[in-house]
Amino acid sequence: MRNLFETFIDVGSGLVLATLIQLLIFPFFDLHPTVWDSFNIAIIFTIISMVRSFLWRTIFSRRRIK
Repeated sequence: MRNLFETFIDVGSGLVLATLIQLLIFPFFDLHPTVWDSFNIAIIFTIISMVRSFLWRTIFSRRRIK
């Protein structure tokens, strides 16, 4: 249960941080997304990151078993 809580805190804080960074950095590139747009972009990258982490863990855990 503790690992699940830590995962939610980790992913949630990353999502908030990614949204804030986009709102601060994108204007330097003449991009002006709304808060909602930035949040949606962060969601997309968060999901991709979670899938990537899952795939790498799966690959490496299978190699340890063999």
